[in-house]
Amino acid sequence: MSAARSSRPSRGARGADPLAWRQAQPGPLMLLRGPEDYAARWVTDRVLAALHEHHGSLETHTFRAGEYQSGQLAQAASPSLFAEPTLIRVDGLESMNDAFLEDALRLVEAGPGADDVTVLMRHAGGNRGKKLIDAVAKAGTVVECPALKRDEDRLALLQAEFREARKRIDEDAARALLRAAGSSLTDLASACRQLIEDVEGPVTEEAVETYYGGRVEATSFAVADAALDGHAARAVSLVRHALATGVHPVLVTSALALKARQVARMIDARAGQDELASLLGVAPFQVRFVQQTARHWSPAGIAQAVEWIAQADAEVKGGSRNPDFAVERAVIRVAAAVRR
Repeated sequence: MSAARSSRPSRGARGADPLAWRQAQPGPLMLLRGPEDYAARWVTDRVLAALHEHHGSLETHTFRAGEYQSGQLAQAASPSLFAEPTLIRVDGLESMNDAFLEDALRLVEAGPGADDVTVLMRHAGGNRGKKLIDAVAKAGTVVECPALKRDEDRLALLQAEFREARKRIDEDAARALLRAAGSSLTDLASACRQLIEDVEGPVTEEAVETYYGGRVEATSFAVADAALDGHAARAVSLVRHALATGVHPVLVTSALALKARQVARMIDARAGQDELASLLGVAPFQVRFVQQTARHWSPAGIAQAVEWIAQADAEVKGGSRNPDFAVERAVIRVAAAVRR
């Protein structure tokens, strides 16, 4: 294993950058640890591209750690008959058998016999093989591939994809794309690539709507966002779809009230982003979205909107025989009151 290709280990830590894997450099001994498949594939593709660019041809050996047979690693790491560089890929380390653990520890501690050997292993999580993970951390690189559950982290990934492609996406479009893509990073990255390749110029919310409008989840919060942003037609479409698919009217009025309170607090607020996030009960990155919405409201206007929402809330809780109509009327009133 060539010393020139080695790199410093990357250790996971509380508060560490969840996108640190995007800065991972190919090295001779790498372990991708964590449950996020997209991150592991992304790093693997970078390693493969770097190896092919440097060497051209490449001899590849692929193993499953749970099905491993003793001696396979040593044989794969031995010099190639045609002196080709070698890539050894091992998946499923979370279910490794004892034979693999023993041979892998021996390989890591002793080092392969050939210079042009790259070992790339994947551990999806759990405590199995901790001794091996610690050994790789000392001798090579451990790349953390954590699940991105927070919208803030997924937004950072989206922005990184566009930044790498030198393509601009505005904030409303980014928020719409997050809603459309759902929780899958693979789907999110695929949507980013399609928009990067297919849309000329900056990506706008209209472009996202054209490509992915049918996939935006019509939740009560999506309705509230559209209404308080003044997108009347979209808000009405979303609220009708939400009610038709089983979203209770009370959930819609609750979301409207929450968003209206956030806007009311933001109108005259003078504080830093972290303090505002605490005041609003949102993630720091979401403060920007509330600020953008608040720019289109006056104190009197948002007070009137709160009254309409309170009236609708009372009606859907027994004050009206037609709660769906009460909610839709409130949505129209609020959206129409936005100053643009």
